[in-house]
Amino acid sequence: MKTWLITGCSSGLGRGIAMAALKRGEKVAVTARDVKKLREFTKKYPKQVLTLKLDLQDKKSMEQAVWDTYECFGNIDVLVNNAGHGYRAAVEESEPEKIRELFETNFFAPAELIQMVLPFMRSKKSGFIVNVTSIGAVRGALGNGYYSAAKGAMELLTEALEKETAHLGIRTMLVEPGAFRTHFYDDSLRQADTKISDYDVIADWYRKDCMESRHDQPGDPEKGGEIIVDTVLGDNPPLRLLLGSDAVKAAEEVLKQRWEEVENWKHVSQKSDYDV
Repeated sequence: MKTWLITGCSSGLGRGIAMAALKRGEKVAVTARDVKKLREFTKKYPKQVLTLKLDLQDKKSMEQAVWDTYECFGNIDVLVNNAGHGYRAAVEESEPEKIRELFETNFFAPAELIQMVLPFMRSKKSGFIVNVTSIGAVRGALGNGYYSAAKGAMELLTEALEKETAHLGIRTMLVEPGAFRTHFYDDSLRQADTKISDYDVIADWYRKDCMESRHDQPGDPEKGGEIIVDTVLGDNPPLRLLLGSDAVKAAEEVLKQRWEEVENWKHVSQKSDYDV
């Protein structure tokens, strides 16, 4: 039986991960900014669950959540950095204060949580850190540049972390979801107030107020949560786990394009070497 600390459990994929872990008999610290939204966990699994307030904009609440989890369960085996939100705007339209908040939520705060749990994991020479990023980290989409940048930063950090902690018995995994049927496109998707008319011609592709949230995305958060938990508890988990048929398709297209570009331009790239 493992102890999980999961961020962003009030809905969506975070809720799916928490429910899947609890169904498998695990102990889970479920977190959200509003603990009232976590009541269903207490009702269904009162002996396995700990509900905690955790706000990624408040370092003290993060530290308290980590400490309370350890105090209650005596260990933290798995950290799942799931909480976050999106931001739609062209690069030129994006507003500095909103960019900084986006990076704080999607990169800096999760990175701090990793630093907070690593001492516990190092002391036991075991642990698992799961960072939920996005297919947006695999390729920068139109009007999604800063979100992709924040998630991409977490991907590279996780790659380095895997190399640094493998000898300590600590595993890492990136989860790259496609579009899931959650409230992401409602409550968790923000946009810039600034709108530049030169970008109006492509606005339908990225501005939130031009989008209709039909809740018909292909991804099922419950199935996604089960896959993540089973992969963590299984043998030989991957460093990257794509989630959803749309994510697989997008990754295949991007990797093919990148490989073709390397092949087409390597005769130029290799000219920068010293002559031998």
